[in-house]
Amino acid sequence: MSGEKLHAKGEEGARRARYWLDSTTRANARWVNPHPVAVPKLTFQWADGSTFSYDLGGHLLGGEFEGQEFLVESKFYDSIGHQGAMYVEYLAKCYRAFDTRPDRCDNFMWITWHPFSLKKWARLCTEPEVRAAVIKYRQKTLGVDTPQQAAEVIDDEICKAVTDRLWLILLNRRQEELVISKKHLGWIRDRETTEGGY
Repeated sequence: MSGEKLHAKGEEGARRARYWLDSTTRANARWVNPHPVAVPKLTFQWADGSTFSYDLGGHLLGGEFEGQEFLVESKFYDSIGHQGAMYVEYLAKCYRAFDTRPDRCDNFMWITWHPFSLKKWARLCTEPEVRAAVIKYRQKTLGVDTPQQAAEVIDDEICKAVTDRLWLILLNRRQEELVISKKHLGWIRDRETTEGGY
């Protein structure tokens, strides 16, 4: 697939993830890359000075999640592709984001349209997976060169905090159809505004 097609597919995935999240009525996906207002909200710095960003973000609404922020990586895939490797890097990004800006990292969401890493699917949101990802990307997450150095400086409390904040969401095209309409969502948002929220 060409770079332009990959970019277009990525934008389509972010758009669909945003619509699905908003349609739950429990999320307000306010920031979508590469909108100029969204870019600084969704961009974080690696230990080596380079940067990474999430596809979208915003605030959760109601109940125990009221006011919490979320950061989303969306993968609009029709097959497994390279999601397994990208997910490992995503876990490293989540560790680094929480390490540098914990105030912005209440929830980390990976939204995909195709399952991946099936042999370890049940373990994808566990501390050992986060720890392994951080060590693999140690130069970017911790600023060290060897696995031994990484094992010495990795923060287990951050690994646990990231694990507690991970969401692994699997969507499909039919599921996307079974959401609240834009018209009804507008009514709900209007009522929230006039009555002061949940």
